[in-house]
Amino acid sequence: MRKTPMISLAVAANGLLEAIAAASGEPDRILASVGLDRATFSNPQGFIPASTHDRILEEAARSTGDECFALHWGASADPRQAGALLYVMLNSPTIGVAVENADRYNKVHNEASDWFCTHEGNRCYIRQSLQGLGDEWRRCRQSSECVMSGALNILRMMVGSRWSPREVQFAHAPPRCDAEHVRIFGAPVSFGHETNAFAVDPEFLRREVPAADPFLYPSLKRYLDQILEEMPREDDLLVSARKAVAESMRNGDYKMAAVAKRLAMSRRTLQRTLNQRGVDFKTLLDDTRRRFAKTYLSDPKNTLTEVTFLLGYSEVSAFNRAFKRWTDATPLEYKRKARKQER
Repeated sequence: MRKTPMISLAVAANGLLEAIAAASGEPDRILASVGLDRATFSNPQGFIPASTHDRILEEAARSTGDECFALHWGASADPRQAGALLYVMLNSPTIGVAVENADRYNKVHNEASDWFCTHEGNRCYIRQSLQGLGDEWRRCRQSSECVMSGALNILRMMVGSRWSPREVQFAHAPPRCDAEHVRIFGAPVSFGHETNAFAVDPEFLRREVPAADPFLYPSLKRYLDQILEEMPREDDLLVSARKAVAESMRNGDYKMAAVAKRLAMSRRTLQRTLNQRGVDFKTLLDDTRRRFAKTYLSDPKNTLTEVTFLLGYSEVSAFNRAFKRWTDATPLEYKRKARKQER
């Protein structure tokens, strides 16, 4: 089954409705056109298909009359909504490593965006492409422009607010006027390329990130690696459902209705789509708890009470029974075994 890339609403909804309203648009009408409402869209723990987000941006540009709507929004959005992803970049040893981390860990928030570097002649290119938006993704002007202007913000956070690339390239066709692009990026802009890209000098990728914390950096990478490891590469709905279940467990509301809301669908639709994949919600919840239980127990800093809470159990005894059923061992026995293996 073809995988549909998802995007986290922590990133996708980062001031977007406010930006639409400020541009004299109608946020609720635009959301309704893609089957969403304000409450669901504003949930920072939720996920929506990247293609749905693209449709929102395109409609926002059309209805507000601002052809550069997403360019403006990306330039003004707060990058800190990306959480650990942003901070692992800000604490990377060099710009080149930061780009590598962006590609690896961006999947936590945006499965549609790929980042990589190429060396061509006397220039290097920090390239970005969009996946899962169909064969015509290069026509997705609004998605591309919000990603690139947002990326500019992050690069400037690393190296200084006055920094600009040598050139900015876009895959989509040229707009009627590129004056806003030149103003925002502070560099020449061209269109119709194979990917979106920042052109930079080779030494830029080797530049050290001035404020990087070498002690914090490994901890951030371990945290994000754990998230990637616990999110198996399977059908897009199951991946998104597992993410929603994990977030719901942490917040203490992991019933199907709450998980369905995080996925921007009804409870009935979630049940039907899970059944089509041969999975019921109870099994999905149980398996997600099992996966996370082992990870949490392997960390010596987590107490049994804390793990019980993180997994959404009301009592330690209930967690004990479930873990014994999963592994034929109690949580304490598993922690002791994990501790011995580390020695």
